[in-house]
Amino acid sequence: MPVTDILIRSVSGFIFVVPGILLYFYYLKKSGKRQTPLHITTVFVFCYYLIGILTMTGIGKLKAFSPKITLIPFLDMLHGPIDTILNILLFLPLGVFLPLLFQRYKRIREIAVTGFLLSLSIELVQMFGRGATDVNDLITNTVGATLGYFIYKLVSKPMPKELCEKFQANKIDDRIEILFFVVYSFVIMLTIQPLVIHTLFRLG
Repeated sequence: MPVTDILIRSVSGFIFVVPGILLYFYYLKKSGKRQTPLHITTVFVFCYYLIGILTMTGIGKLKAFSPKITLIPFLDMLHGPIDTILNILLFLPLGVFLPLLFQRYKRIREIAVTGFLLSLSIELVQMFGRGATDVNDLITNTVGATLGYFIYKLVSKPMPKELCEKFQANKIDDRIEILFFVVYSFVIMLTIQPLVIHTLFRLG
């Protein structure tokens, strides 16, 4: 996909995600669960990253159910090492964002499971005319998320504890917040964003 198309698709999707994020944090504030400005700002970056993942993996308006499934692990990794590296890099920031934003994600197990589930969700959606479903993507995406966790550990180690705490969500269920951001991003990219792209830019 050309870089220009990626930017158009990701930005047009993110524009419609922003109001939902603002309403979400307004609700938290009114509920006495006000978050730090640093957490809120980083969440906006994180949600743009989520939109970017969905853009790069071809998520858009659903078509007829026509699965193209590859179940042989590691074979494609040898034949297409560049795709393997790109899949790892695509999910690497996830392993950084999760422990940075949420207290729950302090162990590699939670990072790996979340990375796997997000990748699995994408692969399932791709069965509806949005690309090929490949077990190798599940593996490489999960590996990418776990590698991102190690990068976070290295980067955060010299950071002051007080600064790290300002990034963290507080007084909320981390899992619910993550689920909201992911589901909301999927909904936007499957509904509103394809309509805008087709109407304004004539992109399929």
